[in-house]
Amino acid sequence: MPIYEQTYRRHEARGPLRRVRFWPITREALRLILARRWFLALLAAAGLPFVVQVIRIYVVTRFPQANQFLPVDGRLFGELLAWQALFTMFITIFGGAGLVANDLRTGAILVYLSRPLTRRDYVIGKLGVLLALNLAVTLLPGLMLYLVALSLAPDLFWKWSLAWIAPAVVAQSLAISIVMSLVALAVSSLSRSARVAGLGFFGLLIGLEVARGILYALYRRPETALLSLQADLRSLGVALFGLTERAVTLPWAYAAAMLVTVSIACLLILRSRVRAVEIVQ
Repeated sequence: MPIYEQTYRRHEARGPLRRVRFWPITREALRLILARRWFLALLAAAGLPFVVQVIRIYVVTRFPQANQFLPVDGRLFGELLAWQALFTMFITIFGGAGLVANDLRTGAILVYLSRPLTRRDYVIGKLGVLLALNLAVTLLPGLMLYLVALSLAPDLFWKWSLAWIAPAVVAQSLAISIVMSLVALAVSSLSRSARVAGLGFFGLLIGLEVARGILYALYRRPETALLSLQADLRSLGVALFGLTERAVTLPWAYAAAMLVTVSIACLLILRSRVRAVEIVQ
């Protein structure tokens, strides 16, 4: 009876699970994060701008003259997402700073990648955690506010000329969520401490915004917005919702190109940091 050489064979998941192998990573991480009461309180606080905008719409419907100093139009949704972008920063810090850093510190990343999981499955699983959290405070309240506006003020919003609002909310929410999530994962992969990663993410966003403000005050050049991720996201909001912000007059195409470049750079960082073999120097 012939004896055949048994070489290494990669273990493959069952057919129905092959395309969703990242889901257990996302599910378990979300379960652990949402088990913290203080994090749930943060998510509840992120709903305050939505409540304020709903009250604003209600006041204008009851007192039409209030529309003169509380304008209710497409800019309403841009203002909401501008506030929600601030909450996504804190949600990303407390929810995502340790997603990769903790795995690097404990060596769990080697356990993940020793199973029938690829590096792509791992990154998508971790990214899904932050996308779910960030979209919950951007896309969800944005679309809910649009439905509330249609029901409370149909005369103002039930128009073909304002049909762009829903796609604009989706586009801006995706831009905020994807950029914030990728940057947070990249920063988390550069450290073995969740606390250091959180401080690094916060310092990066605030530091770039402060540097942009200083350069703009000195030179009054719109190109300074390219230096700040928050300013680039606000530039998209200005283009999508017609907001007015003196410090952000950069063409949206430049801002979008910068955000795409940053996202690709973050993916390259994750590609280099997430590996199944730890190299000790």
